[in-house]
Amino acid sequence: MKQSFYLLAFFCFSLFLYNCSNPNEGNKEFTTKNKHERTEPFDERTRREIIHYLAIPKGEKYTLKIYREYINSDTLLDAIITVNRMEYAMNEAIKAGREAKAAELGFTGNYNYVFYYDAAIDRISNPIFVPSSPGRTLDIEFENICAPTRKDVVISYRIRNSGWKSYYSVFNDHDLMKVFEWKWFDAIGTEKPEAVLHAYEENENNISKDIALYESTINNYNTAIQNIYSYVPQIAQKNKIQFKFFLDPAAKKFRLYPEYTKNLPLLQQ
Repeated sequence: MKQSFYLLAFFCFSLFLYNCSNPNEGNKEFTTKNKHERTEPFDERTRREIIHYLAIPKGEKYTLKIYREYINSDTLLDAIITVNRMEYAMNEAIKAGREAKAAELGFTGNYNYVFYYDAAIDRISNPIFVPSSPGRTLDIEFENICAPTRKDVVISYRIRNSGWKSYYSVFNDHDLMKVFEWKWFDAIGTEKPEAVLHAYEENENNISKDIALYESTINNYNTAIQNIYSYVPQIAQKNKIQFKFFLDPAAKKFRLYPEYTKNLPLLQQ
């Protein structure tokens, strides 16, 4: 009986020594993965994860851009990543046998993407699809509109010969949400283009700024535009304001001031 006790004790002690000498054996893959992610450069990790998420095949030509900024109210450097898949859009049109029609429509579809990297949780978001013409990559700006302590993301995109702006802001510390969207210009290349200047104006009652839209003109405009996607109009403000919007914090959206509802029929012209 005494001999059995010593054998059991020796077995337990041996098992203890084995576990101490192999502390990572049970979670080897997890530890290796974490170490890999900690040491991999941010740009490389971002590209790898996004290629995997979008299932971009090897050899496809695409454009990936990274914009670093302090987007939420913490002190960590976040990022906005844009992806443009123009070649994929063209190949899809060829496969469907509608290349000519797709070209006429500017290959408009879900071929421009936005990803949000939140440094506080070290995570890249699911893609935000921006239905647009992939002939131009998305343009990104950062502005203090909803609050002075964080940056809002302004995404400019094209649909054929028109331009639009979408506004995104962070709520609940980590959620990037669309708060506003409006036309920027239209009918580029024609005799009567449309231009709307977006201005951010102080609000006496709120920390958020208002978004004011002015009927505007384009400086040095002429119809001889060779490439509508590389063209960036220089918009000059006129005195006439069309619409003005304020942030509704509860709805997390910009709402039209009631006194400007009389201008709404202009949207149908």
